Amino acid sequence: MKINLRVLFILGITVLVFILALNIIAQMFILSSSEMIEEQQSEANILLVMDQIRYDADQLGTKARDWAVWDDTYHYMTNQNREYYNNVISPLTTYESLQINGLLLYDINGNPVAAQGFDHDRRIHTNISDSTITYFAKNLDLLSGSRGGKKKAGIVSLPDGLFLVGMHTILPTSGSGPGHGTLVMFQSLDDTTIASIRSRFHLPVAFFDLNDPVVRDDPLVSRLSVDGAPLIQTRVQNEQVITGYTLIQDIDNMPVMVLEVDTPRTVSQQAMASVSTLIAAFLIIGIIYIVVTLLLLHRYITAPLSALDVTMKKIIQHGDLSERLPVSGDDEIASLKQTLNLMLQQSQETENALAEATRKADLYLDIYLDILTFEIRNVTSSLQSYADRIREGEEKASEEYLRQITGILNRNLSVIRNIETVSKMYKHRPGCQPVQFEDILKKEIADHPNEKIRIEDCTVTVLADEMLGMVLHNIILNSIQFRGAGVEITVSTRDNNDGTVEISVIDNGRGIPDEVKPYIFDRFRKDSDKRSSYGLGLHIVKMIVEAYGGRVWADDRVPGHPERGAVIRFTLKKA
Repeated sequence: MKINLRVLFILGITVLVFILALNIIAQMFILSSSEMIEEQQSEANILLVMDQIRYDADQLGTKARDWAVWDDTYHYMTNQNREYYNNVISPLTTYESLQINGLLLYDINGNPVAAQGFDHDRRIHTNISDSTITYFAKNLDLLSGSRGGKKKAGIVSLPDGLFLVGMHTILPTSGSGPGHGTLVMFQSLDDTTIASIRSRFHLPVAFFDLNDPVVRDDPLVSRLSVDGAPLIQTRVQNEQVITGYTLIQDIDNMPVMVLEVDTPRTVSQQAMASVSTLIAAFLIIGIIYIVVTLLLLHRYITAPLSALDVTMKKIIQHGDLSERLPVSGDDEIASLKQTLNLMLQQSQETENALAEATRKADLYLDIYLDILTFEIRNVTSSLQSYADRIREGEEKASEEYLRQITGILNRNLSVIRNIETVSKMYKHRPGCQPVQFEDILKKEIADHPNEKIRIEDCTVTVLADEMLGMVLHNIILNSIQFRGAGVEITVSTRDNNDGTVEISVIDNGRGIPDEVKPYIFDRFRKDSDKRSSYGLGLHIVKMIVEAYGGRVWADDRVPGHPERGAVIRFTLKKA
């Protein structure tokens, strides 16, 4: 037998044995591993749904806390005023925005003060059953922990069905003081809620009442109920589906329902298809491998590709796009090397072009800002000189006109200062070094001698730089420009005890409406077509404060009454 036939015979037997061994290994390990993976996927899906339920319950508890720790709710429990009921409890939007089916308020003796239900499908008010009201009245201490004023949330089995419940003691907004009862919010675990969970995770999800005899007598459910049993049980339904089960506990850690989640057995199906494809592929590869000798493979393919791989890794490691692959011969690998060299050349040219474009863009930005600043300053200086000459004249009738010119000039100077600040921030990021806040504040207040500005406890050292003065300048100027008659400004600080200081600039002007507060610091919103200097000052405030590592927001001087004045608050790191 010739050597070629011997090689073919040996390689043929080797490939056949390899394919048989591969089939056995696939049956023993791959398919069994796929079933284990599917069980893990089923358990993960169960945990995912459970986490979502816990999250929804916790969110409902947070909503209950936000409503319970509120001065308006606290006062309502003492005077039952109709304004609170009509504006807060009664509107349909309350239940739609909170996504709840009912709201209950109990006094400290467990007597219901207000009770209102809501049907989301029909968008109408509904009555809460007496049994549900009585249930909460009897279990307020057990469920809400009202003695300690803590929130509590979870699942409760009521006479009307299963519900997510959030509860909290009714306290003032400060969170301290004696409680005035308990606030209860609940959301039904009905078909709509279950359908929402299904669509959210794209999984068949079902809930079964544990009090149902058919469910309770199921052997798998019985195994879940045994002490020390696994949290999750799985059951293979067929070749397409594996189902996971677990017990859902109520707010008192008592099992109340069974959660069932079906998981597609895609892993097993893919494993079977992969095994078949793999065997067929190895058979084809084996035949090709028999035909093509190792010597030719190494000589004409493996060795050149290995050399190409080593060279490319070297180029990537050095990051030098000027290096080139050595090319020899006229085969496909040589053509590939030429193509790669061409790609390297194009990448190098693109990189150089991008670097040049970036350099030019930065240069143009600096030029535009410098020119804009120069032109506005020239106009402002000319107008100032003109105003001074008019003021020296004898016509008293021009006084009002001169005051208007002066106001425009002051605003133009403020625009210039803002533009210079933007240009400076683009060139040099604001630094952080210890500065005396009160010194910078007094310097800015000195620019407004005719305004009533009071300082309260501002002797604090913060991490900032000279741009902090621009922050205070723009906030104070904003209060002055949009004030009512007789505005007064107060600047105060408060230690947050977390390494930061909260600074408040308070005025008694016209205030900031609630719907405007989220946007006053965003100079250029996506939906805005304004490109003037209006609003640039507070936008610069946000840029500088965030560069210092702090945050800024707007608030009411009197909570809940935006018309009685505004507060601009921002935080800085303590030195």
